[in-house]
Amino acid sequence: MKSTLLKFILTLSLFSTAAPFVFPQERTEDPILDYQKAALEKKLDSSRYWSLLLHYRDPALWGNAKSEIDGKDFFLSPNGNRDPKSELIETIRSFFRTPTEEELTEVKLHPICKYPERFRWLDSELHFDKNLLPSPKCERYKNWIEALNPASIKLIFASFYLNNPASLFGHNLLKIGSENSSRSEILDYAVNFAANNAPEDSALVYTFKGLAGGYPGYFSIFPYYYKINEYNDIESRDLWEYELDLSPEDSRRIASHVWELGSTYFDYFFFDENCSYHLLSLVELGKPELRLRDKFHLYTIPTDTVKLLLEQEGLVRKKYYRPSLSSKLDQKLLLLDPEEKRKVFSYLKGNLDLPEVLDSSDGQKQAYVLDTILDASRYQQSLKPYTPEQERRYRSVLLERSKLQFPPLPEQPPTVSPPEEGHGSGRLKFSRGESTLGGYSEFAIRPAYHDFLNNDRGYVPFSTIEYFPVVVRKYDLQKNPTIEEASLVKILSLSPVTQISTPISFFVDVGADSSMIKREFRNEKTLPYLAGISAGIAPWLLQPAYQKDREDYTKVYRTANFNAEAGGGLTFSNVNSGSSFLWTFSFQLGGKGRANGYYPEGMLIAPQAAVFTGCSFGNWKLGLSAQYFAFSIYGYKDDFKVSPGIRYSPSRNTEIRLEGKLQKYYEEAQLSVSIFF
Repeated sequence: MKSTLLKFILTLSLFSTAAPFVFPQERTEDPILDYQKAALEKKLDSSRYWSLLLHYRDPALWGNAKSEIDGKDFFLSPNGNRDPKSELIETIRSFFRTPTEEELTEVKLHPICKYPERFRWLDSELHFDKNLLPSPKCERYKNWIEALNPASIKLIFASFYLNNPASLFGHNLLKIGSENSSRSEILDYAVNFAANNAPEDSALVYTFKGLAGGYPGYFSIFPYYYKINEYNDIESRDLWEYELDLSPEDSRRIASHVWELGSTYFDYFFFDENCSYHLLSLVELGKPELRLRDKFHLYTIPTDTVKLLLEQEGLVRKKYYRPSLSSKLDQKLLLLDPEEKRKVFSYLKGNLDLPEVLDSSDGQKQAYVLDTILDASRYQQSLKPYTPEQERRYRSVLLERSKLQFPPLPEQPPTVSPPEEGHGSGRLKFSRGESTLGGYSEFAIRPAYHDFLNNDRGYVPFSTIEYFPVVVRKYDLQKNPTIEEASLVKILSLSPVTQISTPISFFVDVGADSSMIKREFRNEKTLPYLAGISAGIAPWLLQPAYQKDREDYTKVYRTANFNAEAGGGLTFSNVNSGSSFLWTFSFQLGGKGRANGYYPEGMLIAPQAAVFTGCSFGNWKLGLSAQYFAFSIYGYKDDFKVSPGIRYSPSRNTEIRLEGKLQKYYEEAQLSVSIFF
């Protein structure tokens, strides 16, 4: 009994002091081979964390798992992008390799230095014998990670920027917070993933190549103040910051993996493998139990990423708002009375001198007015460089403001809604309507993501950004349904004119639409009948054939067209007024390309004029678009399209609409219900 008890105590003491890892029973003379066998016995090659480090993902339908990393230099095994086992075996082997002269001087990096997170994790699982490992200095990595000093992670959402196709849906970043509490957070670093596109590529080229994976996407890291200047100041985009519930150890693991990804690339896809998607892979590395990317199959949109993180219980600790320069200006203008606003704008235009601006005896009001002028001046400089005279007047305001010992305007509530308050990016729409061709039923689907009549909470007011919307319609008198409309991309950007700037509004629509075609009966069509009469055929015999030919030729056809149109103009609006009743009016000029089987000329490109106007209050919204197309330059009748609509939103993700359409030879009205997801 005592012997048995002694053996039990001895065994217990051994287990309590020994390392968790025990070599396989069949030891070899090669310790590297023993570590490899142990790794396979523990099935590390199929573990969740190893898949995250290699960015493996199971295929949506069939086939074997494959890494999403497209840079071949990232993998140590020739088959590493498709075979996690071979990559694991080769990784362990490489850690024990004697450094070359280049690796000792860090012209190149030894695998221990190049893959610090791989090494840390495998060492925690296998407990490498440090006496057998080489000792590269890894000075470059150590200096880098010490500069970051990671302690926390924030997801950043930069709001929509309609003048750049890369930012139509907003943009996501990760900010790595430092453990140094005395350092300003704007000195922290932000992790960015973006396409490496050629600067000379046009917006259209960027869109098509981005859709097709035509650019490499790289992870990069910047000081956060650099991104604040780019987004907040230059592009006037609001920043929403979401602090994640990640420990300093989690944050350091994420930062170390960013180091590993710095030398490789991913094929960038505008909709799925984009900034949001790949940043989620970093968050998963901090919390491997999360499977965030599995929620997205066809596309990943920055606003949906924010919503997904907020849906994870306890993942988001706090939310912060960093207003853009234009939002700060709007906040200040809301606190000024009409006379003070007049002074601000008069001074900016050079029609008023500084002493006249400061004729008020209220020092605090003077400070607010000067602060508004300074923000407005900076906003103007972001649009166009200042002249020497404007620069002198700006410095005069700075000097005068420094004399006033009054605090700046206290932090104000956001003038815009956070992205998580917006409706879902996808939409299903069910409609029933009456038209010139009779009654019809209609189904529409839109993967992404907002149109003119939608509720604007969380979006740019009175804007349209739609990708791949498809409308399928079945007329009661038709046997089969047809595609009524389809678009590759549809964008409407209405930037209002202010007393500070005069931005150009624009619209773009590329896809297919429907219209009614009626040809004019030309004189040459009568020539065969005139020839028959001349030959002595009785007119009453020719008349029925002539009438039928005339009716067939001038018959009204409902036809599908290839459509490409664009325009630009000015918009007037009160969207930045702080009012609960908002309105907008935009007049634009442009061109419309239309092609179908009834035009002998092929595609017709005609001038067009367009008006977009609407108003909203609470859950209600009215909208009207009217376009006139001058096809008469080709000898056809001019065409037009007028689309009025009214929308009510019972909830964030549902809406009811009554819409109409008036075209040449065609009218319709429909009632619809939409569900967002």
